[in-house]
This record gives sequence, structure tokens and C-alpha cells, in this order.
Amino acid sequence: MPKFNINMQWLVPLATAVWAVWTWAADHQRERRAERARISALYVNPFLSACEDLQSRIYSILELGGLRALRKRYPDGSYAEETLYLIVRYFGWMVAAERHGPYTQDPVVMRLDASVRRAFAGSSKAQHVGPFNFFKPEQKALGKLIMTTLEGQHGVELDTISYYEFKERLAAPPLSDSESVKETIEALRRSEDASDLGGRDRLIVVQNYLVDLLNYMEKKEGYTLFPGERLKCEPARGLKSPATTKPLPAMSA
Repeated sequence: MPKFNINMQWLVPLATAVWAVWTWAADHQRERRAERARISALYVNPFLSACEDLQSRIYSILELGGLRALRKRYPDGSYAEETLYLIVRYFGWMVAAERHGPYTQDPVVMRLDASVRRAFAGSSKAQHVGPFNFFKPEQKALGKLIMTTLEGQHGVELDTISYYEFKERLAAPPLSDSESVKETIEALRRSEDASDLGGRDRLIVVQNYLVDLLNYMEKKEGYTLFPGERLKCEPARGLKSPATTKPLPAMSA
């Protein structure tokens, strides 16, 4: 009987310590999940949305006759500014995702994101400088230009300005002075369909990498913005698929 009492004297403090450790671990895990959800709401979800909207617009234009449909929907030609807005919006959230959130050091995201940037900034014999060609400094400048801050559920949050505000800014410097901006809008308005769209090959590469980026991140996040299987734009004749082609060399401004 005395032996039993001695064991109980050790057992009660041990059980209390185990319970305290378990409770601390559970609370810590809940805090980590809450912080992860906060980061996703602030940076991951908007970035994925920007990627999806841009790749979807590119695919629609290049593979589904989207220019004709957009021209019918927007006879004033404002679809060109709207498409440019989707590109610049991606640049903005690209910069935010590089600096914040859980993918800042993810090698796959970093590689795919860099590939998209190089596709916009690069040029080769098959892809002359022109529409949809934004050098890396301009990509970051345009991205910063479109971002803003506001008070939200999680305190001060990043957001993008609206398309209508962006459209107003196009009429004034620095956007009105950008040759890449002007050439991109002109190409979208001037082209009858995707076959004669300047910079088409560059957009194919961008869309292909964006699909890979979305598929990877959505698998990590456990949800998808698109219920089916995303299709990739078919490479133009003489242009290999990005999966087997080295990224286009970046050119200096």
C-alpha cells in the first residue's frame, strides 16, 4: 500500500505536465492554422485569382476566338485596357507574393514565377520586342502602381485599384508615356483575331507557365479556382512547349 501511494505521487504531476504540454501544442497548432489562413486571405488567394484571370483571358483570346467576342461585347475597344489591367494586376500580386506568404522560398513557385517574368521581358528571333513585352523594371513599376492599401478584417491589407481607376490613369504619365503599354493596347484593338495578334507567341508561353503555377499552388492549398482541367494554349509553329524549352532570355531596358 505505501508503494502504491508513492507511485501516485509521481503519476499525478506527470499527468499534469503531459496535459499542459498537449494543451500548449494544440493551442500552438490552432494559432498556426489561424495565421496560415490569414496569410492566404491576404496574399495567396488574390495572387491565385490574378493568375487565373490572366491565363483564362489569354486562353480565350488565343484559342476560343475571344477577340471577336470581346469586340462585340465592348464595341468601344475598352477590352484592350481591361486585358492590360489583368496583366498589370498579375504584376502587382506577383510582387506581393514574392515578399509575403508561405511561398516566398518555394523553389517551384519561384521558378515558375520567374519563367512568367522572363516570358514578358524576353525576346528572341521568333518574338520581337513589341506588344506584351514588359521589361522587368517596368513589371515591378506597373505592379506597384496598381497596388493600394485599405483597412480590412486583418488590419491594413493590400489590394489593387479598380479597373475603372486604372483606365483613368492610362491617360496620364507614367502610363501614357509607356511604349509597351501603348503597343499592347494598339495590338489588341488592331488585330482581327489571334492569328495576327502581335506578341501572340509570348502570350502562349506566359499562359502555359501560369497553368503550371496554378496547378501546383492549388494542390498545395487544397482547393481550386477552376472545376475542370485547365487547357494550355498550343505553341505556334516553330515554338516549342515551355515544358521543354529554356525560358526566353531577358533583355535589358
